[in-house]
Amino acid sequence: MLIGLAALLAYANSLGNGFVWDDPIILTRQLTVFRSGADVLAPPRDIPQFSPDYYRPLTIGTYLLDRAIGGGSPYAFHLSVVLAHAATAMLVYALALQLLGSSIPRQPVPLAAAERRRASAVAGALAAGALFALHPIHTESVAWAAGRSDVLATGFMVAALLLQPSARRSWAGSALAGLCAAAALAAKETAVALYPLMLLRDLLVGAPERRAARAWVREYAGPLVAAAVYLLLRRNALGEVVGSSPDALPPGQRSPLELVAAIGAYVEKLLWPADLNAYIDHIVIEPLSIALAGLLLGGLAAAFWYWWKGSSVPGSEATRTGERSGLRTLEPSNPGLPLFALAWLVLTLVPSLAIVWKIPDAPLAERYLYLPSVGLCLLAGAAVARLWAIESSRLLLGLTAVFGVVLLAAAIVTVRRNPVWHDDIALWGDTEQHSHVSGMAARGLGTAYQQAGRSADARAAFERALARRNTPRGLQTIYNNLGTLAMYDADYPAARRYYEAALAANPTAADTLFNLGLAVLQGGERSRDAASAALPYYQRAAALNPHDPDIEAALAQAYDILGDRAAADQHARSALALGASGATEDSLRQMLTR
Repeated sequence: MLIGLAALLAYANSLGNGFVWDDPIILTRQLTVFRSGADVLAPPRDIPQFSPDYYRPLTIGTYLLDRAIGGGSPYAFHLSVVLAHAATAMLVYALALQLLGSSIPRQPVPLAAAERRRASAVAGALAAGALFALHPIHTESVAWAAGRSDVLATGFMVAALLLQPSARRSWAGSALAGLCAAAALAAKETAVALYPLMLLRDLLVGAPERRAARAWVREYAGPLVAAAVYLLLRRNALGEVVGSSPDALPPGQRSPLELVAAIGAYVEKLLWPADLNAYIDHIVIEPLSIALAGLLLGGLAAAFWYWWKGSSVPGSEATRTGERSGLRTLEPSNPGLPLFALAWLVLTLVPSLAIVWKIPDAPLAERYLYLPSVGLCLLAGAAVARLWAIESSRLLLGLTAVFGVVLLAAAIVTVRRNPVWHDDIALWGDTEQHSHVSGMAARGLGTAYQQAGRSADARAAFERALARRNTPRGLQTIYNNLGTLAMYDADYPAARRYYEAALAANPTAADTLFNLGLAVLQGGERSRDAASAALPYYQRAAALNPHDPDIEAALAQAYDILGDRAAADQHARSALALGASGATEDSLRQMLTR
């Protein structure tokens, strides 16, 4: 409960955050498409800005639940993520305690030695859980409503591993582990790392016990059935298992050194999360990142040697007491735990490294470290447990003080970082300070200024964005928003020029087609000729995005001006069915009445 409370306190100030970045897209454009459980399990086609290789029904389900409970309030969406993070931190504590406790020998030992072993296991588990609860690298996943997929996947993965011992003994335990595995996969694809981790736990952690074939089948039956069901549902929903990525770089476009530097950058952020950035637009190849990647590799080699040496010594599973440097110490009987922790870090980081090719404009992201950070916390917990086993009051006092300072510093950084995700101006204003290549942060800031009515600041930000690297979709966003600013000024010729430039960058942008049609209609003073000229743009927009009520409303308006009452009636009813609200809904109902 202390671990959960620490997580709640650290993220309490994130509950006042609003919707930022992708949140409005998810809420106003994507969730409107999901009208039933069948839609969640098999998402309809042509969802706006929905990644073609995502299949995350559990994550979508939590969005729908938050909306139903909170009525669209940001508070509900943030509260659910904070609670999920607190629960995950408690599960990390429980897993660390289970793994460290597995080193308590079953052989008869002196009572004092057994008590020290238990105390060291609890201390190590507290360290692991507290570090996970407060680590600043988690702010992107927890303080941002759309970052929840990592939190959910991690929580259910840890739960599945917690249930692994009970799955060996009963079919009910195997079924529960399978349900947790299915939930993890349904939250995010990176949960596939659960399966090699289960095998490694059997191999590395604790004394291998003799088990009948039936016990092995029970242990893995539930999770394997869950994986099979998930793959079938995924294939049915996407038409393929792996998925596609239209923006991915072709093979050979990234050097091996960039991949090594990316690994080093992730290690640096785990060990020193001081310079956090919501949008990392390039990979920096520098000696530090290369050295940290080497440190990870060296740590893996050392942990493997430690495990190999410990597992090959007769009687190494038993607890032994010895004298080292005048200190009475308890030898660890679980030499595989450091290797398991590092393997967790590496295995869960591998899917994130694919983003180096898949999303070239943002090859790294801090939220991808939420799941790998469990490995770091388990490693820290194992180290604390090892030191705690040494009988020295001075050492224990010093260890407590040092770790207390680390946790306090982590909590301070986390609490100070959370408000960056309060609104888009705060987020992109902070991010632009760290951006050196991409125009993403500047155009995000420009859009935020535009929505806040600060037109001059918005234009300046868009000009800064144009001076940097932009994807075709990024250019479309910039020119589209400049066109909208021109619409605010009733400069319809300029608006048309900007919208046409946006379409040149991205011809399949439904929003820009809709806006261009609106500029044509407004510029032509809503005449029949203007409606006739605007209609093809609206029709192309509707073909690209059949779920947008505003596009249907625009079609109804154009047909009404042209005198085609049957078509106007059809599109007006379609817009209302899609969820048109506010002034648009009132206008449509007046049209239908007339």
